[in-house]
Amino acid sequence: MRALSLFGRPLLGLLLILALPARAADPVIDDLSWLSGQWLGQDGDRRMEEHYMRPAGGVIVGMGRTVRPGKPPQVEFIRIGPDSDGRLAYHAHPMGQAPTSFALVESAPGLAVFANPQHDFPQKITYRRTGDSLTASIEGPGKDGAVKRFDWSWRLTGPAP
Repeated sequence: MRALSLFGRPLLGLLLILALPARAADPVIDDLSWLSGQWLGQDGDRRMEEHYMRPAGGVIVGMGRTVRPGKPPQVEFIRIGPDSDGRLAYHAHPMGQAPTSFALVESAPGLAVFANPQHDFPQKITYRRTGDSLTASIEGPGKDGAVKRFDWSWRLTGPAP
């Protein structure tokens, strides 16, 4: 009986610890490789492109371009990689605006959600991939305080460079 009390409790404790679900590891850049590719979307006369390179060196480099007849193109450069705290973030460099970072707050196969609650608009960026389709949404408070949301969709047209 004494042997059970000396070894039984620590063994029981160890078994309970092993039975607990393991904490998921923080996402790494390769977890977002599904974003890689050349994506093309069309909305009326507006042509929308997104291009994301394969992960390398701990980052995914991307760019977006929207072209409309008779209007200057809108261009954005994107870097997905570690922030100053080492966690993954979406670093947006929109044309004519200051760069802004959005922390990766949710990640699953085919899903990435980035957020920056201190930013005016957007405060949340969501990407979803289903097969050869990619969708993105941005959302946050509008000037009137109500939540605004904009959505885009693209089809995969080629592999990532």
